[in-house]
Amino acid sequence: MPVNRGRLWAVLIIVVGVLVAAVVVAVLVGGSDGPDTTPVTSGSAGGTAVRKTAAAGPDGDGGTVAWTTDTKTGSWTAEVVGDTAVLLDGTALLGLNVADGSRRWRLPYASKDTTFVVAGAMVVVQQGNDGPLDVIEPATGRIAWSTAGPARMVARADALYLDPCPRRPGPDDSCVTVKRRVTDGATLWSVKDPGFFLQDNVIGGRSPLAPAATAYLPVTTSAKGPARGALLDTASGRLLAGRIAPHAWYLLAAGHTLVATDHDPAPGDDDCTVRVDAVDAVTGKPAWHGAVYSGRKANGECAKQLSSAYSGTVLLGSGSDVAAVSRNGRATLTDVTTGKVRWTAAEPGVPIAGDDRSLLVRDNAETGPIALLDLATGRKLWAAPDPGLPGSSASWAAVVAGDLVAVMGATGDRPYVLVYDARTGRLLARRGGWLTGIGDGWVMVSTTVGAGAGGLKVQMLRF
Repeated sequence: MPVNRGRLWAVLIIVVGVLVAAVVVAVLVGGSDGPDTTPVTSGSAGGTAVRKTAAAGPDGDGGTVAWTTDTKTGSWTAEVVGDTAVLLDGTALLGLNVADGSRRWRLPYASKDTTFVVAGAMVVVQQGNDGPLDVIEPATGRIAWSTAGPARMVARADALYLDPCPRRPGPDDSCVTVKRRVTDGATLWSVKDPGFFLQDNVIGGRSPLAPAATAYLPVTTSAKGPARGALLDTASGRLLAGRIAPHAWYLLAAGHTLVATDHDPAPGDDDCTVRVDAVDAVTGKPAWHGAVYSGRKANGECAKQLSSAYSGTVLLGSGSDVAAVSRNGRATLTDVTTGKVRWTAAEPGVPIAGDDRSLLVRDNAETGPIALLDLATGRKLWAAPDPGLPGSSASWAAVVAGDLVAVMGATGDRPYVLVYDARTGRLLARRGGWLTGIGDGWVMVSTTVGAGAGGLKVQMLRF
């Protein structure tokens, strides 16, 4: 079975982030960052630039602190589901009243490799890579259903696709891949000794939210000979006819088109070329073969990523459109089912984060000023100075979530979170600490200020 590098990057980023966060938490970040008078340049729809400033206190300023809560060993991931804030802190999953932060429930999860996704209205907790699963009602903390053992999971808003034997070397009649309804665990279909392996790459989305329900999922086959990519019909559990060489990078479903990318440039290729192959999975006929480009790191090396470091299995873009760069380093949006370039930005920039409305770019994949582009047209909406933290840092995060943009920054060894208004570029907050979660009108920041030994204090900021 080919190695899914997008999935490995995501796992590596989580592991490295946890290790570095543990070291950072052990050493109290002391002192004030002092007043922040860095001007932020934002552009209106007509391109008129204005200057804004934001002052920072001992742990920063901006936004309204709705509540704070203490965590035992640090805080890793947070999301708001309905009227419950769900927080994973390294020892347990916490359910908090989103209005005031009071605890509603606590479920112990001791493994530092525990993660969660929000699938529809449910929280799905997985204990380790391909570990056992619990599906939880966020309002009450009740475990609605669980798996009997480990499983490879691909989550969508309506269902979980589960493979209990993701590392099987060959045919195995004891292995059954299933689709289970997320709300109650009902089995919607099952395939015995399936002959395929589930893949979790998608175009567009934001961790920890599961993507919307889809008609097809990408899989790799395990038939005799080289592995091939295919699409799984999510309604029936059957494979469509089309096949493609998966290249060991991203394998995607864009409607009924099967897309494979190869991010390793050929010898002598200095353009950071990403090869793209696409076939109609229904007929098996070629749809498109071409290239996009991945941009460069600060040292000039090819970045190779088309994803955000916040969620490595998610390619930036929406629908069948993927954000990349042109050969001369300008951000582009390309329909990977046809090769049609939707737009090319007027200025150089490498995509680093985005949602279905906006695309955040930086001078290069690791450093430099940032700018927000309109995803539909590529028009620059606003720009802001270099936040001061390289994209190679384990603390780095950049997320676009509707009307908010959050970016990690640093002054020396003191990290902070910058929150911008996605519509205007106005700097809304600069808070010392680490980005823990972001959503519609809220941001959670973890800080050492006022926290107990070995722990962090989580602030819920409202905007």
